[in-house]
Amino acid sequence: MLVSNTPWRTLATLVLAAVVLAVLPVSHASAADRFADLSAEPSLLWHAEFDASWPPDGFVKVIDPADQFPQEPPSTVVLGPGEYLSVGQSAVSPNGWYRLTLEPNGRLVLRATDDGIGRYGLLWSTGPVTEAMPLLVMHARGELALYDTASPGFGDTLSQGSAAMLWSADTRSESGAVLRLDDDGTLAVVTPQGRVLWRSGNSVPDVGLAGRRHVIYERGQQWVWLVDADGSMVDNYPVSGHPASPEPGRYAVTSKSEDAISYNWLVTMRHMVRFTTDADDDWIGFHSIPRGWSDVPVQTEAELGEALSLGCIRQRDDKAERLYRWAPIGTPVVVLA
Repeated sequence: MLVSNTPWRTLATLVLAAVVLAVLPVSHASAADRFADLSAEPSLLWHAEFDASWPPDGFVKVIDPADQFPQEPPSTVVLGPGEYLSVGQSAVSPNGWYRLTLEPNGRLVLRATDDGIGRYGLLWSTGPVTEAMPLLVMHARGELALYDTASPGFGDTLSQGSAAMLWSADTRSESGAVLRLDDDGTLAVVTPQGRVLWRSGNSVPDVGLAGRRHVIYERGQQWVWLVDADGSMVDNYPVSGHPASPEPGRYAVTSKSEDAISYNWLVTMRHMVRFTTDADDDWIGFHSIPRGWSDVPVQTEAELGEALSLGCIRQRDDKAERLYRWAPIGTPVVVLA
């Protein structure tokens, strides 16, 4: 009679399973614990080892932060808060191409010594003076001014201002501002936060209006230049306009009002100089910082340089008055993007 091997095979399987279980370590952790353990340290260690060996050298180009974002040109701080420049002293841009000098004749002069494109000579200067002992001071309060130290009462000038002042960048109320000379030849008064308060005359864009007094407004920089018929820069300063209005182009001063009110009757402004209209046929012009009915300004002077307006171009109060007096009806206004 044939005997089946099935019972013997079953017994052998059970014995082998018992031996395997006796050899393996026994864990008392719950199923939930074992599931959570899948993301524990061994997994993190494996990732660390993987990242350390991948990618191979040269497989991926690492982008330096300097390549990702535009960088300002290197600059030299000519004068810090409370510092001064005496006759004969000068400062040079980091690349050596531009030099600022306070000359014995009383003029502050910016020259190109070699700007890399073959340009040499005078780029900008303050006006001529006679029989002066000049001193350029960067006040701690943010005002850049040129004084005649030989003038009577010069000692009071530094705190109060007087006839001893020969020239001023007309900056103010910006504690900690410095005078800076950049590698691109820009001479500027700059706040600790990097906001530009004033630029030298060599920064004026050429808009093809030589021989005519004109105003230039650059929307991108939120900046205005007043340029006289002889090409000299009368003033330049930050403003607050609209980021996309008016359209770039050539306009002209059409009307002026010493006092004005907004189209919605919510704010008033001084020294309005109109030169165009918007899509709704509302006037666009230059004016002072608007004030509400409680006489509170809608923005601070420190915010000039930001595009905060609904259309018009806001200026510091004294700058608005200067433009109002300086630009007659018909004065060309050039808007740049």
